Amino acid sequence: PSSDFDYTTKVNQVCQMLRQIMIQAERDGQTKGGRIISDGHFLLPILSTFAKENPPQLEAALSLIQTNAISNQPSGGRKPPLFSEKAQSSIQYLAFLANYELLFDTALGMYDYDLARAVARNSQMDPKVYLPLLKRLKSLPEIYARYEVDLRLKRYESALSNLAKSGEQNENLEGASPAADDDNIFGNGLEQCMSLIEQHKLHRLGLELFGDQSASRERIMKSLGNRLLEERRPKTALSVFLATEPKDIEGAKRAARSSGDWRSFFTLSMEQADSEDSKAQIALAAADIAEELSNGMKGNYPNRDRYAFAARILLDYCDDVISAVDMFISAQMWSESRRVACLHSRQDLMKKSIDSAMSYAQICLAEFEDQAVTFKKANKRYAEVIRIRKDAVRDGDALPGDLVHDAADETGSLFSMASHASNTSLASNLSGSSVGSIASTSSVISVSATSTFSLTGTEHDIKHKSKFNKLGRDKKKKKKKKKSGKKKLKPGSPEELNFVIGNMKENCIFDEARDVIAETIEFLSQVGKLAFARELFDGYNQLKGEIASSQKERIEKSTAEQEEAERIARREGQKDHEKIVLPVEAEVDALRCGDLPVAIQDLFSFL
Repeated sequence: PSSDFDYTTKVNQVCQMLRQIMIQAERDGQTKGGRIISDGHFLLPILSTFAKENPPQLEAALSLIQTNAISNQPSGGRKPPLFSEKAQSSIQYLAFLANYELLFDTALGMYDYDLARAVARNSQMDPKVYLPLLKRLKSLPEIYARYEVDLRLKRYESALSNLAKSGEQNENLEGASPAADDDNIFGNGLEQCMSLIEQHKLHRLGLELFGDQSASRERIMKSLGNRLLEERRPKTALSVFLATEPKDIEGAKRAARSSGDWRSFFTLSMEQADSEDSKAQIALAAADIAEELSNGMKGNYPNRDRYAFAARILLDYCDDVISAVDMFISAQMWSESRRVACLHSRQDLMKKSIDSAMSYAQICLAEFEDQAVTFKKANKRYAEVIRIRKDAVRDGDALPGDLVHDAADETGSLFSMASHASNTSLASNLSGSSVGSIASTSSVISVSATSTFSLTGTEHDIKHKSKFNKLGRDKKKKKKKKKSGKKKLKPGSPEELNFVIGNMKENCIFDEARDVIAETIEFLSQVGKLAFARELFDGYNQLKGEIASSQKERIEKSTAEQEEAERIARREGQKDHEKIVLPVEAEVDALRCGDLPVAIQDLFSFL
């Protein structure tokens, strides 16, 4: 069908068809009309078809001129075929149709320097430019000259292949000198190949060319690993360094540390550790790596894993129990921090783990109240804004944000990021404010009959400080200044809808944050703090219930309003009342706090 024809290629197809007909006519010695013709009769028209294709087929055109010139050269003729009158006129004709510099570069790229000279003579090129160049290329060994041509034309892969071949065939470059505009190392050895490989990232081709030469392969592999590190691809670099024969241990260690792969780093380090000094250096490196991991500077790990990995490093390579316990506490891994403290007979650290869990419970209870209030307000406003947006769609005034939700809006991608924020909001409190509350207030926490906690004690009760201990340190952080000039949200706009939805999702608890709360309840119930565990259990369920109730109330009200609108429409004679549903509604209606594990619910069904 005509609809399947690619009109962007119609010129090329016409040129190819005409060329095929003319070439066939020359082979037959006559046209389809019976007219007798000689070889080369359609030379200029055929050149036109080559020149007018996109991109121009200049190499094919020059090859045709060259072939025609050789075949028509008179026997015993002294003049080179390309300098015959017909060849010269053909080149002039082609130079008229195509860019003469491109034509010269094409001839040069065919490694035919006589053809390049003939093209240059029949174009506007300055003899002072092309004659010295062609003279130099003719004076060089054949393959090395091709390398220089490829380099000039920026055909770097071909240049590397020719350079490697020149070295392999031991072409003699004595008496030759580098080109005036050549910044590369002159020669055809491995150094020159490595320079080209690193400058133009030709490591893959380099490995193909030198794969059977162990020394060269090793050098290219190390260069590739360093390049990957510079490009911030440390995981791939690690594998490359380890695939080198012999393994590049130092390079692999750099890549492992850069990627946050602490396991590989210490495995490689311990394989090299042959003295006490080496082990001491590993311990120093371990302290730095633990700090990097805990601060999120290396590796792409979840928050809890970052602290847990740092704690493992501090235990295994630094024998630093205090800092390790601090890390486990920052990860809200109460049971593990207490286990480690118990393993090393540190009653003070065991008590610290329990106190930290109680402090976290207190923070959670305070935030539950705020989250419930905030969610209800946001839910109420959501009902108003969603009604405005539906009316706008129904009236034909829909905006792009109504029909296709844009997560990357000016509200800071709250819609797409709120889920993550809700999972980390409580967790972030422990690594900062909640753990800090122990240092600044108490290691003895009591709970009254209500949900209010009272704390007593002094700051010097917490005696174990280290650079890994977040206690108190993060609390001194200055509050972020509010950004001035922030764009205000237009009431009822899609942007406000995104913002309100983000607020709702931020104040729901699920996934990781819910799991931490569940672990805290379980831990407190097992260390004699059942009252605290019960309070946190009840507080979470109360928040969960209030959010569910708020959602149910809004959804029922919205359904009733929709049904009433349909009744009014039918009463007024409208047969079909358009029901508008925006893409965000299903997800928002499904917002709930996650359920606590069945084991915890079973526990408090008995107690």
